[in-house]
Amino acid sequence: MNRQECVDKITTCAARFVAEVKGFNAAGHYSVNIHAENFLIPVLNSVFNLKLENVNYTERKNYPAIDLVDLSNRVAFQITSTPDLTKIKSTLETFFEKKLDGAIDTLYIYILTEKQQSYSDAKVKKIVPTGFVFDIDSHVIDINDLLVRINGISSTPALMQLTKLFQQEFSDIQIEQRQKKYKNGALNNEPEDLYTNFLEISFPAQLYKADLNIDEEAITKRMNDYRASKGWRQVTKFKLRKMIVNELRQKEILLSDWILHENSLYTFRDLNSSTEPLLNIIDRGTITSIDCKSFYETNDDTLRVFKHLLRNTLMEFCKTKGMEWFGDGEVFRFANNRLVPNKKQVRWKGKKESTKTVIFEMINKEKKHIICFRSLAFHGEFDVFDNKWFLTINPTWSFTNPGGYKTSRFEAAYMSGIKRLESNGSVCNYYRFFSFYLASSDLFSTDYPYFRTKPTKTLSLFPRLEEKSWKPIKLAEENSGAPPSDMEHDNELNPTLFD
Repeated sequence: MNRQECVDKITTCAARFVAEVKGFNAAGHYSVNIHAENFLIPVLNSVFNLKLENVNYTERKNYPAIDLVDLSNRVAFQITSTPDLTKIKSTLETFFEKKLDGAIDTLYIYILTEKQQSYSDAKVKKIVPTGFVFDIDSHVIDINDLLVRINGISSTPALMQLTKLFQQEFSDIQIEQRQKKYKNGALNNEPEDLYTNFLEISFPAQLYKADLNIDEEAITKRMNDYRASKGWRQVTKFKLRKMIVNELRQKEILLSDWILHENSLYTFRDLNSSTEPLLNIIDRGTITSIDCKSFYETNDDTLRVFKHLLRNTLMEFCKTKGMEWFGDGEVFRFANNRLVPNKKQVRWKGKKESTKTVIFEMINKEKKHIICFRSLAFHGEFDVFDNKWFLTINPTWSFTNPGGYKTSRFEAAYMSGIKRLESNGSVCNYYRFFSFYLASSDLFSTDYPYFRTKPTKTLSLFPRLEEKSWKPIKLAEENSGAPPSDMEHDNELNPTLFD
């Protein structure tokens, strides 16, 4: 595709763009204007060399006087289908009344339909304060002005990219689909809250490193004595971590928030504190404090080590929430009572205070005995973005035998069945439950100073997509894959508990 072909195709699509906006507006479907704003972002970014974003989306409200803004370049656009002078004056009056000229140097008013042949420059100048440049001919633009700028682009690849944008949006199929959506009310002017499965976390700015000070020979003998009492074979050399765990257990220190790296111990716990339990296994003269950021940014290896420390610290944090790390399934799950395994409920609070069953009894309906337990759980991973750390939560379940800890032999079948019962909405509710539960604290909570999660933050999709318009319908003939009859659907969570 050569340069002229690109310009011709863009011009054809641009005419369809204007015609579509006029047609929908005439029918009272003004939601197309919102769609037009979002379509124009990559176009205007390319033509004007900007990084615009839709502030109606990012600020979650109808921002006064402007719709698209690039704060770094101090440029903003108001997008409107109303071309008269009254609209232009109103936009300028609001713009200066809200003192947006403090952040914006250049304001464009883009007319989605067609701008008037002329405007009263004198009336506009009465509104614009001295020092701010707003030229009625240059800063009130429409598709024709945009096409003039596009025609002046010398880069063929840039033109080809713009051509793809226009063709994708204004093909016959896309226009037909939009007509159906707008007329059926599938799209509207309301934003929709989106929930990512990232929880922002915080931890101390410093971590501590120290050399070990343990009697490996004595620990090895003690461990082999225990093995001999069980009739097990002797071991010449145990792994260092296993020996440390044994030594801590011997001293009744049940802590998991530490790691070994290059035969040194690393932890967020304050090793300079005289009451710190880990002092029992380290050489106090080797204690060193290290800046966390400097440590994990050193290389990929230290980043991996730091994530490992975060996972072990999360393990200790979860103990304060009645949860445990189950290594076989690599999940954090609600812990059952080891002595008397049974159903478990926890109190938690979103918008309302409520009770959530987090461990269910799976009972054989014929023989009336417990087959296994089903514990609410999550897979967790750590990532850092823009110097902020996040815990990724992926809700799941852990099925245990009647003893309440080891994996049930029925887990694969039950897991498959429960996934058929749960919708995207229910999985989202589990995530939101974890978001509130892990971040909560009260007078009865155990304070854990080395790890915290922050309540989830929502993003906004603008405009809203109604779930019923795209959610797949479950077919009756799918009964052949129905879950086991003793699988109950967990319906304790719903959006009214959160919002």
